Amino acid sequence: MNVWQRTARVSAWVLFGVAALAIVYQSYYLLAFGMDRVINALLTGLSVLVPAVAGLALYAASLQGEAQKRRVVRVVLWVLFGFYLMVLFSSLFFSRIDFLNYAAQHDFYRANMDLMTNFVPFETITLYLRCLRYNYIGMAIPMTNLFGNFMLFMPMALLLPCLFSSMRTWWRFCLLMPLMLLAVEGLQLILCCGSCDVDDVILNLSGTLLVYFLIRIPAITRLLEKLYLMPPKAAAA
Repeated sequence: MNVWQRTARVSAWVLFGVAALAIVYQSYYLLAFGMDRVINALLTGLSVLVPAVAGLALYAASLQGEAQKRRVVRVVLWVLFGFYLMVLFSSLFFSRIDFLNYAAQHDFYRANMDLMTNFVPFETITLYLRCLRYNYIGMAIPMTNLFGNFMLFMPMALLLPCLFSSMRTWWRFCLLMPLMLLAVEGLQLILCCGSCDVDDVILNLSGTLLVYFLIRIPAITRLLEKLYLMPPKAAAA
């Protein structure tokens, strides 16, 4: 191992340590206090993602064999996927349930069903766009709901094809994601937490499909394969 490889590996472990500390801290915070805003969930993910990806790049560069590099990358991707799922669960469910007063929350939700649900496509999106245009309630709430929901499921567009070869087939991914998003909204309705809104599905799906079809651009696909994030099609098959 030369000086460059040793330096890269030490730096990678430092960054992995930072990411691990971020995971421990964020996990405690999520379980103790929940996640009240989508934008906070995105920032939480970035606090882990940035050092983890940087450390992954350095560590992979310090290795010689492709098999070793691919194995390390896959392990890190699984860790990130697990953390991302925890952030999603906390943001969408855990932080929105008042476990101590769930009966009262349930009754309030059912009594105000018309305020907590929307089944008319683009009604909520149009409302928030008007809020942005005329500044009815400030910028934070509409920006968080529009851009936060647009970005919330974007990591799925990268993580699923990288970890599951079947998700590299576009029609399977495009079938799975709407079903997953509808299940999330349905579960929120059943649990009486958050809002069950068809526009959330539209925003979530739009952001996810945008990223998914971007990574299908041949140049980007080759880059992901070169970085060992995505296995070559021959290997995936």
